[in-house]
Amino acid sequence: MAKSSKIRLLYVSSIDIRWMHLEWVCRTLDRERFELSFLLLSLSPRRPHLESVLEELGIPYRTVKCRLTPGGILGTIREVWRECRRRRAEVVHTHIFFASLVGLLGAFLARVPVRVNTRHHSMPNHGTPKIWLDRLANRLATCIIAPSEMLRRVLVDLEGVPSRKVRLMRLGIDLERFRDVPAALVREMSAKYNPAGDSPVVGVIARHIELKGIQYTIPAFARLLERYPKARLVLAFAVGPYHETLQKQLESLPADRYVQIPFEENVFALYKTFDVFVHVPIGDDQESFGLVFLEALAAGVPSIFTLSGIGPEILVHGRDAWLVEHRNSDRIHEGLLALLEDPGLRASLAREGWNTVYPAFSLSRMARSLEALYEEELGAR
Repeated sequence: MAKSSKIRLLYVSSIDIRWMHLEWVCRTLDRERFELSFLLLSLSPRRPHLESVLEELGIPYRTVKCRLTPGGILGTIREVWRECRRRRAEVVHTHIFFASLVGLLGAFLARVPVRVNTRHHSMPNHGTPKIWLDRLANRLATCIIAPSEMLRRVLVDLEGVPSRKVRLMRLGIDLERFRDVPAALVREMSAKYNPAGDSPVVGVIARHIELKGIQYTIPAFARLLERYPKARLVLAFAVGPYHETLQKQLESLPADRYVQIPFEENVFALYKTFDVFVHVPIGDDQESFGLVFLEALAAGVPSIFTLSGIGPEILVHGRDAWLVEHRNSDRIHEGLLALLEDPGLRASLAREGWNTVYPAFSLSRMARSLEALYEEELGAR
């Protein structure tokens, strides 16, 4: 049998919920050039959502149930080592903190020549004992993808990673799918979460963690009710360690003025139900990238943002978004009023927002960049 000329590429991930980034990689990567397989490290009793996508596309995979104990972690590293050897992997690409640590270590022990890690967090481990884990992952990787210039600076300037090892590469999304959503699906979504047809609808899509800044959006919305008593606040992906704190804030609002959504798969239609979208991380280094910036712009929703992650590289106040300073409910409230009371501004932001993301953040551009990186890194070794 002739030896395959395809590059043997193994992805290692430890996210159990639906994460469309990996689905899009599966659908856009050139399977004629890459022999793609997955190792899913599951920390949840639930079946990883990606399994069904991999089965649909005929991509081989294996799922390992993991435990966060010393023995469990060592066992997971051994499973990564075995999978690398079994697949004869030439390139391993890791995603998410746990998978990056055990995946890179297992690949290193298996002598995989190219070990790529996409860094998906910025500063949460700085100033804590966990920073040594970031530094370990940095050493084990032969190449680190930084999705934003801010994160590249964190890696090089604060964590001492050699600049030659860091590749600045923007993520991509299915732009057209966010832009073109069937009207029937939007009506169904509105009926599901806004059956009374309240207006205007202010949307937030972010896990309940402190760095997302939702604690500044809620007081701004409370003030908005004085001008718009039928306004509705939609908090999607309303789970996380900061949930109880936010819940106490929400108790100051009338119960029929907000809805919390733990999980909604069809975010494409959900965005289309918003009149204004708000995403206000509490610092410029709190997002490693910020996919919701792209999603909201692609969906054509007039948006209020603070600058974080990819934001400073692409956003201009008044052109494609309404930008406010960090940790400031007053400025968020002013932004809500400015957008809701100026239809022309909303239309302009929606139009220019699309021009900002297309085609710069298309899936095809992301896939071709990844393919070039794998080939260049393997060729260099």
